[in-house]
Amino acid sequence: MGGLATAWELSSGEWRKHIDSITVYQRGWRLGGKGASSRGRFGRIEEHGLHVLFGYYDATFRVLREVYGELDRALTDPECPIRSWRDAVSPADDVGLAEWKEPAWSHFVTRFSGNDAIPGEPGAEDRPIQPLDMASRALRLLLDFHQAVATRRPPAHVYVSGSPMPRSEASDSAATLVRGAGLTALAALLEVVERSARLATGLESGLAGSLASVLHGWRDGTRRVLLADPAARRTWQLVDLIVTNVQGMAADGLLSGTGYERIDHLDYRDWLTSHGAARETIDSPIVRGMYDLTFAYEDGDRARPRFAAGLGLQLAFRMLFDFKGSIFWRMQAGMGEVIFAPLYEALARRGVDFRFFRRLDRLRLTAGRTVSSIDLSRQVNLRRGQGRYEPLVRVNGLPCWPDRPLVDQLDTDPGDGLESHAKAAMGSGAERLVAGRDFDVAVLAVSLGMIPHVASELVAADTAWRDMVDSVATVATRSAQLWLDATESEMGWDGPRGVTLSGFGEVFDTWASMSHLLPMEAWPPAVAPRSIAYFCGAMPGVDPATGGEVVRDELRRFLEEEVGALWPGTRDSAGFRWEMLSDDLRRSGPDRLSGQYVKANLDPSDRYVQSLPGSGKHRIAAGRTGFDNLAVAGDWTACGLDAGCIEAATRSGVLAARAILSGSVRASTTSRGMW
Repeated sequence: MGGLATAWELSSGEWRKHIDSITVYQRGWRLGGKGASSRGRFGRIEEHGLHVLFGYYDATFRVLREVYGELDRALTDPECPIRSWRDAVSPADDVGLAEWKEPAWSHFVTRFSGNDAIPGEPGAEDRPIQPLDMASRALRLLLDFHQAVATRRPPAHVYVSGSPMPRSEASDSAATLVRGAGLTALAALLEVVERSARLATGLESGLAGSLASVLHGWRDGTRRVLLADPAARRTWQLVDLIVTNVQGMAADGLLSGTGYERIDHLDYRDWLTSHGAARETIDSPIVRGMYDLTFAYEDGDRARPRFAAGLGLQLAFRMLFDFKGSIFWRMQAGMGEVIFAPLYEALARRGVDFRFFRRLDRLRLTAGRTVSSIDLSRQVNLRRGQGRYEPLVRVNGLPCWPDRPLVDQLDTDPGDGLESHAKAAMGSGAERLVAGRDFDVAVLAVSLGMIPHVASELVAADTAWRDMVDSVATVATRSAQLWLDATESEMGWDGPRGVTLSGFGEVFDTWASMSHLLPMEAWPPAVAPRSIAYFCGAMPGVDPATGGEVVRDELRRFLEEEVGALWPGTRDSAGFRWEMLSDDLRRSGPDRLSGQYVKANLDPSDRYVQSLPGSGKHRIAAGRTGFDNLAVAGDWTACGLDAGCIEAATRSGVLAARAILSGSVRASTTSRGMW
């Protein structure tokens, strides 16, 4: 996404007045990287993993809205089932969490009430959420919550920046508590914080200390009240998390304007603990779910949860207080056809050139600080008379990526391994792009795991690149997509349809209900499934040659031993009811797993970029690479949201384009410009 976002920004407006050409070189036959998806047997959607869009992804939504606006499919492609960005994504308000309580797992679903804001409004991505603004929103929520438990009333919701908090009736002790000086002090400090936020001034250290002290006492008193009611325990965990975040910000000087990076050397859980968070909050489903959704386990080891505290603080507040429309937005088809196929079509319409089947082998340097040439392998040739590769196919009228190259456009079948570093074939030839002749500025938009393989000269020449490669970690992930011959309710799920649930189990810790995709696939009626489920989780490194079998075996054990906690109807006295897995070949028992889609993301280009404590300072900014004619783009760069997600990749691509257009990244020779 980083490279495509760069191309999108560079090609806006009358770009040919100052740029001669923009060319995207792509390994294999499809775009998208870790977000790529394709269509397999019966048009089923096959993803790299589970993807959702958070409601604060303003850069991603802004690009998405621009792309669909330019395509204008309602006019140019009226038979396409996804014609606008509103067709492409829909709000998803239900968030599920699971927790282990001896002797079994339990789960609950929270519905986050939406708001009228629209993600991706112009300029929104450039407006950082300031610590004081976060603190004022959090304090406002706490006051609303405090007043809610002080007054007897029917159950309702508290709305703060579009995010709800459940209200509950109060006991007499709660009423006494909240009518006291604690509430008055909290309200007074809220006024100071909100006024400071409006004036864009920091919070004076004495006031910050007072805020931390008041919050400490308020939290302890509220805990005693809420824990007297077992049903309020989950509410207490969320309140404790919010209070501890604000108290910690005050105590650590973040409200005075200091950046979040001040605490990024600490793990988020450790930072919460140091500021008095209860053990039950540290181990709560909501905190564990945050780690699960960001695969925040060093080397995939569940015993080593690690996530940078400053980033964790920022993401927690963005998720709870900064979403637009909905906390989640769910794609209405595969990510490849919702995001990357439209981007390809719009970029091609603008005149951006695409060269598929080009594997990047090496960036070469001159004696100075310039990329002198780029070595590529041509993986396969187009057949004679084929001017360019046309990568998309139609499934139910929707432009999609196939699961294999379209060999009728090629001179031979290139076989498997086009997207694999370990299985890379020799290909049909080599190409060398020379600076000043073939390009003026290069944008390196590969995944972080590929940097040591394709940019070894840069790593050897620059300590910043060495530090980045050594310090910014990646982790393997596992994913599974199941098509089932039963509805979720028939499998025993007692929650709402369309939920995304995290914090569950030790292997596949996140599940998403994806049955809404069935109409977008092309199953014959006789074998059509009745529901779809996606699972994913972090994974320790294993031999790539056996990774698929490892994940398949883990999935078999997961279905036999764990999934019954979510779907009790899938079990009988013999164990998991394998006949519930849809399989048009009618295999029996665990062999029906062969009819599902299972993936071990072990290739260097497939690994998820983590945000371990202390690693953020080693990320390289898009336009400050240390090499004159080189920019970088990807979720591994320093972009202001240093997390592994499509929003980080998009922001990075936007920053790379800005660096090029401003001249921060420039050609080593004078020319009109080729990228």
